[in-house]
Amino acid sequence: MYFNGITLIIIGCILFLFQLANFFSLDSISPPLARAQVLSAISSVVIILIGFLFKQFNSISEDKVNLKGENKFIFDPDIPEDIMNELAWGSEAILTSTAAATILIHNNGKNILKRGITTDESFIPGEICLKSLRDKKLISLANTKFYPGREEFVSFCQNIPSILIVPINNKSFILIGGWTKRCFTKSDEKWIYNWSKKLNNLFLKNDI
Repeated sequence: MYFNGITLIIIGCILFLFQLANFFSLDSISPPLARAQVLSAISSVVIILIGFLFKQFNSISEDKVNLKGENKFIFDPDIPEDIMNELAWGSEAILTSTAAATILIHNNGKNILKRGITTDESFIPGEICLKSLRDKKLISLANTKFYPGREEFVSFCQNIPSILIVPINNKSFILIGGWTKRCFTKSDEKWIYNWSKKLNNLFLKNDI
């Protein structure tokens, strides 16, 4: 039998109602019976809460977009080894520890790394990415479906539902796409932004 969130909620409610019916049908209540009734009520409530959690997780899973593209790891072979090692580590960490589906790193007019669900098209920054570079501020597009400038990211990942643009310096940035809308947390944004500062130091050290 398959149990989803709604099934668990229904079972918990039925058990709670049975417990109430049993309580009101008793002629007398002994201390052991009273404890059993309390434990029964708590158990029913816990089952209902678990059902709500399952329902929430199922909802998130259902919102996951079937992205158009292939899972690839493309990088510029001319990148210095220490920078490449850092990019490989950081991009893997972002893809495995956040809701990111794809990541691109752009430096001085060139895409030096593309990883995750991506296309063979060359991404050219538009007004949104250039604004992030000018202002040196992270830009979060929590839901690209209704965003007027979403066409800028078609060559990045055609139907990506959410995007983070994180500037590294005035000519480099990290572009990250998420599986679902509103999937990146403030913690995700903070540590990715901090990683961008580390990348900036490496870029300066290697003069790229």
